[in-house]
Amino acid sequence: MILMSAQAFPPRSGGIQTLMDGFARAAAKKNEVVVYADGDRRAAAYDQEATAPYTVRRFSGLKQWRRRNKASAIKRFCQENTVSHIVCDSWKSAELLSTDIDVPILIYAHGNEFPKDPNSSKTARIMRSLEKADHIISVSSQTALRVQAYLPHSGGPKLHVRPNPVSEPDPATDADKAFADALWPATGIRLLALCRLIDWKGIDTAVTALRQLHLKDVEAQMVIAGAGPDLERLKEIVESSGLSGHVEFAGRIEGGRKTALFDSADIYMQPGRQIGDQCEGFGITYIEAGLHRLPSISGKAGGAPDAVQDGETGLVVDGENLNEVVIALQGLIDEPDRASHMGNAAYAQAQTLLWDRQIGEVLALT
Repeated sequence: MILMSAQAFPPRSGGIQTLMDGFARAAAKKNEVVVYADGDRRAAAYDQEATAPYTVRRFSGLKQWRRRNKASAIKRFCQENTVSHIVCDSWKSAELLSTDIDVPILIYAHGNEFPKDPNSSKTARIMRSLEKADHIISVSSQTALRVQAYLPHSGGPKLHVRPNPVSEPDPATDADKAFADALWPATGIRLLALCRLIDWKGIDTAVTALRQLHLKDVEAQMVIAGAGPDLERLKEIVESSGLSGHVEFAGRIEGGRKTALFDSADIYMQPGRQIGDQCEGFGITYIEAGLHRLPSISGKAGGAPDAVQDGETGLVVDGENLNEVVIALQGLIDEPDRASHMGNAAYAQAQTLLWDRQIGEVLALT
């Protein structure tokens, strides 16, 4: 039996949530999986409607009480059941776990939860949490560099660098395909951004690059799918750039509609950058785009270069340099054969990262 402890879990959206749900679904094909997750106002309805092959127990209430109750429940569960692994979505989910639990603990490390300043106020908490782990999976080489500052100089958990796996796309119905096709607001090359809308994702730069193409009379359009704190600012940029008829905000897209939207696009754009300590830990949506044979344009900050192989599965640019983004985008548009080759290479890469091909190796770590 595998027990997962997660603060980031569906119905909340984001890369960590997608990763943890994929892990649980893949592991549940050969193991009983129980997830101890945080609750929110949507969780009860989501769990009731979901057909997930794992069991979820939710914990709500004030943060400190919720975390302590979850940790106590995990200790009792391990005392009463035979648990082969405890998998934590981050160091925060391991922080309050009892040191009396005699079960291998695996902690995922994504990047932004590790301050670049190892003398931050969180340093002692992070180090105590990681000391409980047997294994830490870093989702990129850049994330591993951030983690290493918090590890003991000798002994301690083993650190592994493993790219995020992805799940097979949900089937798209004819209705899903019609929905996706209706989203595209204009004519010309189809650019897609599908992510949590946060400033360091670089979607504002993608919109500005689209405007530069229009100034050169290049026909292009964009769908921005997702939700997040940067939504209103992005809408203002689209409006002020005169792109209202060429950019569509689709909101959060899931399931077969997400599959159909990826299938209907030509290029995936997420030219991220670093803002403060925040940047892309890996970029699971680049791999998801690859499942649909889309070449990606990513930024060079953080772990994105681990997800997008520059010149092979897409183009890696300086997300703070608009000219680089425009040149990369123009190049893929002007050389469709090259873009197609990159899309095929992205598909081949994504196939190796399917959860069904990765879960055995991950579980074998412990």
